Amino acid sequence: MKSAPNTAEGVSNTPSAFNVEMEVWKDIPGYVGRYQVSNNGRVKSLKRKVRSINHYTGREFFRTVPEHILRPGQYSKSGHLSVVLEHGGIGQPVHQLVMKAFIGTPPVGMEVLHINGKPMDNRLENLRYGTRTENILDTYRQRGRWRKLSVEDVEAIRFSLYCGIRGVDLANEFGESQTTISNIKYGRTYWWLT
Repeated sequence: MKSAPNTAEGVSNTPSAFNVEMEVWKDIPGYVGRYQVSNNGRVKSLKRKVRSINHYTGREFFRTVPEHILRPGQYSKSGHLSVVLEHGGIGQPVHQLVMKAFIGTPPVGMEVLHINGKPMDNRLENLRYGTRTENILDTYRQRGRWRKLSVEDVEAIRFSLYCGIRGVDLANEFGESQTTISNIKYGRTYWWLT
């Protein structure tokens, strides 16, 4: 899939497949001139020359890498997407790349939140900075699961403990450790659920 060449303003000449607005591309901080990210959450490698070594002769040569859209992979069970930006590098979460390129680095103690709760939707309009607590609460409000237990599971565990059911039995029923059940019982985890 070829992408359209950039104009001087960094806007592609073709409408995005994600929405009818024009797609805006910006350089990814730390990868200027090599990789760009769009406001629609797509990442591309720019055309450039890279140094290589011939494995037979050991001689150095330069080859041209064409511009192309990178295919993201899912890096967690929650569905977040990542791309590898350098040969041998580790995956970079796409939502973080979008925010760093368009908004800037996150303030201390803040992380990227998906407004609609869909971790594969990395459009700029769906992302914002917020605290870890806001991220967890948003996930539960949207009926998702931050961890293995849902809000309903935690409420059922609390009620069962109140009724006298042993923690070890609840741990087996919910597939959790006894420590997790104890932490729920004494308010060390899920304390914000009242």
